[in-house]
Amino acid sequence: MPRPSLLGSMEPLDALCQHFNVVKTSPASGIPLPRYFDMPVTRDAHMPSHALALYQSTTTSYIQPLIVPIDADMYNNGFRVDIFPSSAPGSTSPVPYPHPNSGTLTVSLPIVPVSVPHIASIPLLLLFGLGLETQTNSLALHLLTPQVISEFPNSAEMAHEMSLLAEDEFQRRVKYNQGMWKNVLALGIKDSRIVELVQTAWNVTAEARRLRQFR
Repeated sequence: MPRPSLLGSMEPLDALCQHFNVVKTSPASGIPLPRYFDMPVTRDAHMPSHALALYQSTTTSYIQPLIVPIDADMYNNGFRVDIFPSSAPGSTSPVPYPHPNSGTLTVSLPIVPVSVPHIASIPLLLLFGLGLETQTNSLALHLLTPQVISEFPNSAEMAHEMSLLAEDEFQRRVKYNQGMWKNVLALGIKDSRIVELVQTAWNVTAEARRLRQFR
């Protein structure tokens, strides 16, 4: 039976954290990241193996990274580009423990810094690349509007519908869809269905941008 999607009710990073049974956590500002990052645990079940510290590869200014929980084995099964250091012999998976200060069940995760083309779309890409989410219609609805999707597979009509969006909404989707496509290429997702869907979304968006230039 397919796993029910969480994307209809929450943001991708929140859904990713829920799949891994941890609470979304941000690093303290102005303090260098430690080697390990603590995340509160919602229940003692499937834990992430690492915490990604995501940095924007297209900027030279320092900003606080986005922390994303991840499982290294699931990532390696879903993506071609290696981002994890080799594990030391005898290393074990992170195990939750009561935090000595708060008593909150906590997991301490090794941090892996990663530069990506577009931070905002990485949680959504990871949800599908790791196989945590499988309903591609949920992915499509994060990239395109229902009106655009309803014209599939007529790409010309899809682009036309996309070109009619209000300016703010259109520019937001241009940035997001272009960033998502760059992330797909940068990390080398293996699932061809996801590659084709994201490429289609970006092609439609790019064509809609061209159409708007002639109005």
